[in-house]
Amino acid sequence: TSEMSAKGLSGMSVELSKVPLRESGMTGYEILLSESQERMLFVVEKGREQDVNKIFHKWDLHAEIIGAVEDVQRLSVKVNGHEVASIPPQSLVLGGDAPVYIRETREPAYLSDTRSFNVSTVPETSDLNGEFLKLLSHPSISSKRWVYEQYDSMVRTNSVLTNEGDAAVIRVKGTAKGLAVKTDCNARYVYLNPRKGAQIAVAESARNVVCVGAKPVAITNCLNFGNPYDPEVYWQFKETVLGIGEACRHFETPVTGGNVSFYNESPDTAVYPTPVIGMLGILEDASKAIGGRAKSVGDVILLIGRLSDDLNGSQYLTHRVGKAVGEAPEFDLKQEKAVQQAVLACIGSGCVIAAHDVSDGGLTVALFEMLPGDRKLGCAMHIRPATGQRLDGILFGEAQSRILIAVDRADVASVRKICGNLGVESHELGTITGTGEMVINEGLLRVRTETASEAYEGTIGKLMANEL
Repeated sequence: TSEMSAKGLSGMSVELSKVPLRESGMTGYEILLSESQERMLFVVEKGREQDVNKIFHKWDLHAEIIGAVEDVQRLSVKVNGHEVASIPPQSLVLGGDAPVYIRETREPAYLSDTRSFNVSTVPETSDLNGEFLKLLSHPSISSKRWVYEQYDSMVRTNSVLTNEGDAAVIRVKGTAKGLAVKTDCNARYVYLNPRKGAQIAVAESARNVVCVGAKPVAITNCLNFGNPYDPEVYWQFKETVLGIGEACRHFETPVTGGNVSFYNESPDTAVYPTPVIGMLGILEDASKAIGGRAKSVGDVILLIGRLSDDLNGSQYLTHRVGKAVGEAPEFDLKQEKAVQQAVLACIGSGCVIAAHDVSDGGLTVALFEMLPGDRKLGCAMHIRPATGQRLDGILFGEAQSRILIAVDRADVASVRKICGNLGVESHELGTITGTGEMVINEGLLRVRTETASEAYEGTIGKLMANEL
């Protein structure tokens, strides 16, 4: 009530006895401060109340008239006609006269240890196959099918893409348009560098929306942290919010809402700082949404973005060392936006068969996830490290601003021209094959897709059944 009044430069008279309650005997103080969910406050044009009520009635929703807008800039709250509060709304809102708490912050002590870690001290693996399968079976990377298949993914038959693309796509009935939605956050990155990790969370959610052919337009968020009275936790929170703001301004995606959840702790430690970003994108034509899987033998796989061997912040490095170390992965906001614009341009040209971002697990995991679900197809990739680069870093590193696309051989030149004109690197990696094997560099990594699928598909279900 205070926010609506303040933004409207008006007042409001509210009768709390009209507010629907789940419990009897609540005081006005309790009603005002209750954070019950799934509630919205509407200001309705006078005389149209029944029109609105008919809509709520159709959907079996409870709606009550609880007050009216007033010309005087004062919020008047009554209980059974007795005024219990009267205050200017500007005194209650951020940006108005409400007090702002400045809490103590302190950079966490652990960062001096994580930042001092030298990635080059980790020897290159001699077992690319084994490391690849370990990544696929890690709970953070493995298929979440066990979870999402328990829920209705075809709500009111509006779904265009669900688990076949990097973002869900929902058609807007009565128009050609579609809405693309995706949530994302890698808490490990935020733990290692809260500001950069938060920027990556925004960027990755935008990248996933771009992969289905949509333009990112706005975000919501769910910010999860430990005890804010701990100066180190509040420093994480402050840096995260600054990072989100910087990224959203860069991508021109306003923050339309969200929530903050503090005190997420065990007796021993707080959760990793986890700012989950929900990105909204718009497709002008929902029928042109792009999935994330290649279609046919001969499809060419291109990497849009840099061929990097950065292992910082990766799940592979965390597994090899036994804890999260190093920095957050290589990332640049300008480069990220350029890659997204290049991929949108390629999709708009009609060249792209499938698109999938490179994220958790790196390039090799992303390649596997692009293969059709029946696992009958495979791929043959030729990935040559530059001088000084390590192959396991290229295969399993999680440098950002990279997207894999599948195109027809005849369209390769067009895609590379589009990327070159926008100053974005593109690398032809190889093709889809009919062998049912993933083969990289003539067999330095060679895994049957069925074997990889067993590792990828089985982990969550087995964990939930206490079989692992």
